Amino acid sequence: MIRKLTTLSLKHTTLALLLTGSLAAASLPSGMVQAAGEAVYISSASYFTISQAALSSSSLQFAVSLHNGDQNAIDFNQYGVRVTDTAGHSFTAKLSEKKSASVLPGQEASFRFYANLAEGESADQLKIDVFRWDAGQADFMKHLGQLPVSSALGEGQVTVPEEIINLRTLDSTLANDASLAFQLGQSVRVSENGKWYLYTQVSAKNLGSSSVKLPTGLQLRLVDASGLTYTSSIANGSGTSFLPGESDTLTLKTAISKQMTLSGASLEFYYMNQSEDVTLGTMSLNTSLQTTALDTKQVYSGQQDGEQMTVKADTAQYSIQADGVHVQTVVTLSNDGDASAAVPSFIASYQVGDSGTSLSAADNTVRPAFLAAKETTTYYFNAILPSGTDPNAAQLVLWEKTAAAASSGSEGSSGSANSASSASGTASTTTAASESATASASGGSTGQMPVAVFLLKGASEAKSGFATAASYLLGDKLTFNNNASVNKNVDVSLVELHAHENDDLGYKTAIAKYKMTNNGTSTIALPELQNELLDSSGNSYTGTRQSSVTTQLTPGSSYVVSYSYLLPNRKTEDDEAFALNIFDDKSVSEGKVSLGTYQVALQKEDDSDTINLYPFTMKVNNDSISWLYNNGSYSYQLNLDLDITHEDQVIIDSNFSTIEFDMVDSLGRIVGTQSSTLVGTGKLTSGMQKIVVTGLKNEQVDSGVVVNMYEVINTPNGTAKRLIKQFH
Repeated sequence: MIRKLTTLSLKHTTLALLLTGSLAAASLPSGMVQAAGEAVYISSASYFTISQAALSSSSLQFAVSLHNGDQNAIDFNQYGVRVTDTAGHSFTAKLSEKKSASVLPGQEASFRFYANLAEGESADQLKIDVFRWDAGQADFMKHLGQLPVSSALGEGQVTVPEEIINLRTLDSTLANDASLAFQLGQSVRVSENGKWYLYTQVSAKNLGSSSVKLPTGLQLRLVDASGLTYTSSIANGSGTSFLPGESDTLTLKTAISKQMTLSGASLEFYYMNQSEDVTLGTMSLNTSLQTTALDTKQVYSGQQDGEQMTVKADTAQYSIQADGVHVQTVVTLSNDGDASAAVPSFIASYQVGDSGTSLSAADNTVRPAFLAAKETTTYYFNAILPSGTDPNAAQLVLWEKTAAAASSGSEGSSGSANSASSASGTASTTTAASESATASASGGSTGQMPVAVFLLKGASEAKSGFATAASYLLGDKLTFNNNASVNKNVDVSLVELHAHENDDLGYKTAIAKYKMTNNGTSTIALPELQNELLDSSGNSYTGTRQSSVTTQLTPGSSYVVSYSYLLPNRKTEDDEAFALNIFDDKSVSEGKVSLGTYQVALQKEDDSDTINLYPFTMKVNNDSISWLYNNGSYSYQLNLDLDITHEDQVIIDSNFSTIEFDMVDSLGRIVGTQSSTLVGTGKLTSGMQKIVVTGLKNEQVDSGVVVNMYEVINTPNGTAKRLIKQFH
């Protein structure tokens, strides 16, 4: 039968017993002094109550207390409990601890149970059905009454999305209130070294009044829908001290078979009591399993309390080439909060199919230690997938580098839980799962934790850089997509792009000059731009930087760096148009990251008397050729009247290009050479200049001699020459 308990004070209880003369004989349970609420009675003095109920999405934990007010011991094995709902469904309740089933006269004992429920059950739908085992009944149960679950939830609490575990069950030395509330975070399925693992994040909140660590006896396992179990290890956080009222995150790692179906799987907490395992609680993984689509924000799980960091895979592009499928995924980390947040160290891997194939990708760009509020930083992850791979079916796993973790606490021996007999038939802890084959996860230390798994469905095929290049005007600032590759205080602009045909060598040389300006207040390293020219057919011509450059750029100063490109010696109008692609191939583990692509064209050479040699302008006012003869030796003299202007105030040093004068006879042979400079000793200046070539033989004197004037730049690939003027 079920009755409402009235609240009795110690004074009233004692007075009533004295009046009846039965104080010595009527030993009531001490808990009855403060009992209030509903109870199921088995006699006038003994009853059951429910307390400490915790309801998650798929399980219920609760405590049933037996108050023995009679004069004889009560064996709890004679009774049982189960969970029922208003629709008539019933769910088996299992004991989550081992203790004596005998409750002595005048005493009370509490027994912890848990039950797996159907999804969507609410507290007001659930009741605890209390019964006595009775072989004379059709269902072997004599039903005594029901206790509403809602009455045992915490005040103001409708549901508790955690599994609450009393740690004293595992370690009797802990305080009575030592307990942790576990809540599931995300679970991701990833491949490592050809094997599949499930990583699960679990938040644990200390509900007690003192700091605690996970007892060594606490173990975890994954149970699939078929009842197979897979042992989990704590990959990160096993040594964490949980402060009173505070939460921290654990990361579990479970080795799983590649054919395992995760639908219907659950995470189970248990401990070993001698040779038996005792389940403490279970949580369904159905809502925990996560993958994230492209262009979808996900909360970054590794952040500190109060931070609001998110990660997103913005785009994924691929190109099919002879060596495989080249793929690049752009990931953005955003600080959506109002305070600075630490920037994690991310790496990535591409996983393809169920074979466990995993290809690593890294972005090693140097970033600041903190990200200011509302700021973002971008990562580029490149890889070459096997030929024939559908990139839309691949996944990108984003990992965070972490310090090596200690060995898992879940792999230790059981704690000091009390040994006891079975309490009731419904309290058996033997399950089909515990009798099945068990797969063990790899334990030990780890240096990375998964953050997210991004689905690459929707990846697009990369378009030609020539077709997508932005309009560009020579001399304008080049705007880069990824400012992390070039110091934000440096402005870069293309100021010249000329070509010279080398008829004898079968190619022509393009020469580009880049102006770099330090707008900051401190000296910085001169950027080393990686760049290439792309033609309309998709061919790429890599730029080679001049052999010697300055290493540092002082505040407020500009410097000119030249690059050369070896181009095919073709002569169509289309061959004059290119896309200039500035890229970074140092910070990524594979391929390159485009910082920007711009429409450019080779500058036309004209026969003007004004020559542009950035940052100089040279005007030839007059020129003449004369022959000299002295004691049987001939000399050639080019007389020039020049105006030379330093147009732009940029740093000019000994690494700047030189001027070369080649004397060529009527047969196209170089019969003499003379070099000069625009800086330093012997430089060309405004006014009359004499360029003399001596030591000519008699037969080399030719009326058809011309003088070619070149700009010469030294590169690691040799000397690059640009024809700038010809004198007859």
